[in-house]
Amino acid sequence: METITLSTTEASVLGLVAFGERSGYDLAEDAEKSIAYLWTPSRSQIYKVLPRLVAAGLATSREVAQQGRPDKSLYAITLRGERALRAWLDEVEEEPVGGGIVFVLKLFFCDFASEGTALAQLAGYRRFLERRLASYEALDRDPGEREFVYPWITLQHGLARVRATLAWIDETVAAITSKSSSPPVSRPR
Repeated sequence: METITLSTTEASVLGLVAFGERSGYDLAEDAEKSIAYLWTPSRSQIYKVLPRLVAAGLATSREVAQQGRPDKSLYAITLRGERALRAWLDEVEEEPVGGGIVFVLKLFFCDFASEGTALAQLAGYRRFLERRLASYEALDRDPGEREFVYPWITLQHGLARVRATLAWIDETVAAITSKSSSPPVSRPR
């Protein structure tokens, strides 16, 4: 079976489609209300990606007639699309092109994957942040970094953010692992 490589934008649009059949307009609205703090696609990006997903067999499209307005297309994920989405979610990149936020974006869609996938993404994010923390701490130990006030203050911001995110990862892993000892809840397919 052929492996499909998805860009972050394609995978994110496919992930939004996985939540249920919707139009491109609805998907843009959903993105604005849900993942905009992680990933902010333009409407034009979403409208460009949807036909590509259909052409690749990852989504279907059907036309719906509307009164007094142009017809609209509704998109739904296919089984092939579900497999491609899971493959994207399962891939843990050590240095994602989109930066560390890719780990959190993938976590957002982990209802369509296993808890093991969520934990693997969190572990990858931890490794990514630990490397970043080490480089920030090395800068912080360099006396030359304190020559100017505002670059040093900005470095302190970076240190605080990385440490806070590492604490969030620990809390999230604990929540996921304690949840997995509870009875299973139904998941979207």
